[in-house]
Amino acid sequence: MNISVKAIRGLIITVSVFGLLLRLIFALLPLQTHLLVLEDDAWMVTAIARNWAMGQGITADGITPTNGFHPLYPLTLGALPYVVAPNNLAFGFTANLVICALLASAVMWPLWHLLKHWMNWQAGLFGLVLYALNPTLVRLTVNGMETSMALLMWVTTLLVAVKIKPEKLSHNLGLAGLTAAMILTRLDGALLFASIAAARLIWALRAKRLRSELPMLTTYVGVTFGLLVPYFWRNLTVFGSFSPSSGKALTYLHSYANSYAISNGIDGWYVNSAISMEVLGRSVVGAAMWLAIFGIFVGLWVGRQLWFGLPLLLYLPIPLVYYGYMMQQDNPRHFVPWSLAVIILLAWALAAMLQRLPSISYLAVPAIIAGVLIVQTLDSSQFWREKETAPSQSQPTMYQAALWMRDNLPSDALIGAKNSGIYQYYSGHHVLNIDGKLNNDILAVYDQRRMLDYLREKGVTYLIDQESTMADHIQFYSYQFGERPEHRVPTTLTQFKIYGQLLLSSLGVADKPALDRRDGFVPNQPFSSITTVIQRFQRPNDSNNPIAIFELN
Repeated sequence: MNISVKAIRGLIITVSVFGLLLRLIFALLPLQTHLLVLEDDAWMVTAIARNWAMGQGITADGITPTNGFHPLYPLTLGALPYVVAPNNLAFGFTANLVICALLASAVMWPLWHLLKHWMNWQAGLFGLVLYALNPTLVRLTVNGMETSMALLMWVTTLLVAVKIKPEKLSHNLGLAGLTAAMILTRLDGALLFASIAAARLIWALRAKRLRSELPMLTTYVGVTFGLLVPYFWRNLTVFGSFSPSSGKALTYLHSYANSYAISNGIDGWYVNSAISMEVLGRSVVGAAMWLAIFGIFVGLWVGRQLWFGLPLLLYLPIPLVYYGYMMQQDNPRHFVPWSLAVIILLAWALAAMLQRLPSISYLAVPAIIAGVLIVQTLDSSQFWREKETAPSQSQPTMYQAALWMRDNLPSDALIGAKNSGIYQYYSGHHVLNIDGKLNNDILAVYDQRRMLDYLREKGVTYLIDQESTMADHIQFYSYQFGERPEHRVPTTLTQFKIYGQLLLSSLGVADKPALDRRDGFVPNQPFSSITTVIQRFQRPNDSNNPIAIFELN
């Protein structure tokens, strides 16, 4: 394709500006819209950033130290709005969304250069279009959290890793610093770190240069680990564990029978935000089939050139295994870097197809790109419609409840909540997290079933959540409400044994594994025996389970 450098630059700028505008528009939507479509975690992160900026330490509730978050964003850029205006909550949250929009837009620069390095300018352009105009990725990255910074660090680290001269010490030291920052931005960046190190080892072995390249590879790995030592040392000395409380709590809560399924590893592809499976209907077989078709399509057109993208290829299966089979998670936000990897491979394959079969591909490539973007737009529209009518929709009501607590509860009230972010941010009170995401104490409380004792020891005077959800949570984890079977979180080895048994049982050659269940527990007394409801707020789509504020007797 004969096109001038000036025209190419114009195309790139046009797509980039349009992508930036989409993200800024989303960031500047009214709060009531953000309450519908963002996660409560967004307000957890901004609460931490605000407390840090105000000199209250690394805490979400203003009292309890926490490590249940990814540290780099809220302790740097995320805190800046509150340095300027600590008490302007509306400005602080909107400013965080704008910062996320700018970071998410900056992703386009390394994405362009990565694809241009691996293929040509057409691949870079296709990647920009697929990323910049994807409404699902707009929503998932402009979210007040670390996602946009993590994505920028992820793609920049990948770009630097494939372009550096591996024999140069300064290049390896720079890459180590960038890699450590990527991991501190979002801890699952360690998955890409492992992929880069493994790819470099394989390249050196293949080229028979292991002896000459191993010292620099060892330097890269060692310096990266060294830069991460302060973070993990703080976790160990302050909280008694290398891993953050959020991961441990989520693992515990998802360690019961209903969290285990052979299909868990496919969920990452099912919920990816590059080529949505939602519009096609949820089917494990269908998702696996489309994943195979995608792999064949990329392999057919890119072929041996994929050797240069080995870090990306090694990375692809790891998040599916890690989140699917180890964490039992299918949150689309966790798969945003994985989705960008899919976009990179698709853009690479489309550029290779255009190069090899130009007469056909001049029509086919735009049609494929348009088809993907139409699917993503339909998926995004469906998501927004479902959020407005979903029975689970609670956050606009949570916001109203937070304002009521701000105006009506005593100034010294200590409040307990499971989904605590909106309450921590808007209520003006100390709100103790009791599901464990932001509270390292809770895992021991779960194990010992001491939730009610813990609340009283801490001086909690009020509780807030969906009425039945709060009752179930306190009763299940408090021995005062009766016996229940002992439960321990399975080790990683045990988890894979469980999945092996599930596979064998599906083939009819073994029994299903015996897993702990939650649904058999019946409390021996009502929740009203320890609480009094002082205010209820009806949720828009589920009148049977309102947001309730309880006074703890």
